[in-house]
Amino acid sequence: MTTDPATQGAGSPPDPDPDPCAPRPEGSPAPYLLLVGAAALAVGLAAGIGPIRDIDSYWHIVLGREILDGVAPALAGRGWSFAPIADTWVSTQWLAETLLAWLDSHGGLRSLLVYRAVSTMLVLLTLWLVTVHRRPVRAGAWLFAAGAVSASLYSQERSQQLTFLLAPIVGWWIERAWRSGRLPLWWVVVPLVVVWSNYHGGWVILPLGLGLAAAARALDHGWRDVAARRSLVLAVVTTLAAAVSPSGPANVVAALRFNASTTRIQEWIPLQLWDWLSLPLVLLLGVAVISWARGRVRPSRGELALVLTMLLGATSAWRTMTPVVLMLAPILTGTLARALGLADPAPESERPALRRTSLALAAVGALVAVLAALIQVPVVPPEVPLTLVERIRAAAPQRVLNDYNIAGPLLYFGGPPPAVTVGIDGRADRYGAAYIASYHDGLMNGRQGWEEQVAGLSPTCALLRSDTALPELLVRALGWVVVEREGDWVLLRAPGAAGWSGT
Repeated sequence: MTTDPATQGAGSPPDPDPDPCAPRPEGSPAPYLLLVGAAALAVGLAAGIGPIRDIDSYWHIVLGREILDGVAPALAGRGWSFAPIADTWVSTQWLAETLLAWLDSHGGLRSLLVYRAVSTMLVLLTLWLVTVHRRPVRAGAWLFAAGAVSASLYSQERSQQLTFLLAPIVGWWIERAWRSGRLPLWWVVVPLVVVWSNYHGGWVILPLGLGLAAAARALDHGWRDVAARRSLVLAVVTTLAAAVSPSGPANVVAALRFNASTTRIQEWIPLQLWDWLSLPLVLLLGVAVISWARGRVRPSRGELALVLTMLLGATSAWRTMTPVVLMLAPILTGTLARALGLADPAPESERPALRRTSLALAAVGALVAVLAALIQVPVVPPEVPLTLVERIRAAAPQRVLNDYNIAGPLLYFGGPPPAVTVGIDGRADRYGAAYIASYHDGLMNGRQGWEEQVAGLSPTCALLRSDTALPELLVRALGWVVVEREGDWVLLRAPGAAGWSGT
């Protein structure tokens, strides 16, 4: 390093070279906000591109149509299936189903793609508010990016979008309750849970989060701490608020009614950390461990218990990962900020570099998301056998022995019921793990007793994947007739079934 003799005293040592690895102060030209903008742009593009992702969205619309037509939410969905299961199921997400049906009635199935795109960008907005806005950007940018990636990977045309939208706010409430004893207002969260619990079962993260915050604060301050006890009371109150539903108190324990012991439903399977789809959670785990190991402040017992419990909970099923990642993002923003010695919240005088560029990229991302959804072709995934479903519709009424995942398109394009009824549909909590396992692991694979199952269900036709054992067995053992094939699917009719003239 060279120095100017005119400005340096004789005999004084030269200034040392600055450490290139030293962290830059907040507000310097480090492009942390560029990461935020780039993530928003990429997520917007991913959210708008692609056909309908949730195969169950079709039957959700069918149920919503019934409600819009005047059927009480507690009675919607009756008579769809000939399965020997009591037809007393009540939807716990009827508000979302009504909204999806309304969107479909005004904009067709394409409106669901717009719903997916817009709701995903709103998720990024709430995530930005609790990780970047008025918080140390050098810490929050990384947590925002991890949460944005997770939301992008799992965003679909379904009710869970509301849970994704609210999860970052719940995480922020948890952080405030644990760190400073500030709780959300009861007259805000109680009505919120009433609406949320009738839209998606993810409402449980709020009372669970408040309970975790109470436990973490008690570990740090003792159970005599007023905020800990109030947080626990609020957790109980918000849990009870979920009973304001067509299903009544049963709505409170709806998430526990179905024991997901079947591998047929991917989202219920425990998460695998070595799968690339779990990368956002692995990144958060890395942030937590590094912050605790190398941070300037040792983590408290409450922080360790809170974060580790949430990380462990995320591994229970694939469906829990993204809500946990979005909740942990604001919490770990504070953890990383303390490890880096950054002020949290950030001083109002600090204006991080590339702020306008980041906002512009995010705005472009939102615009791209909507435009991509509006021009997306096709809207229905090409693997859905629409030709075969149309054949069933033309031959209605039919009792269809069907694969689990094709029930939604059958009910939407082939129905509505009772024109088409199915052996099983996507309401897993109605059928239960035992019936699902017997139907798919037994019947579809032609295991012992399959003929008795077919006789008991008395279907008139079948829409099945051609790579399962049942189609060939139906033809060879029971005399069923192949009507038509399409892609990976085969349509068969029972001997003498009505409506199939010429086949």
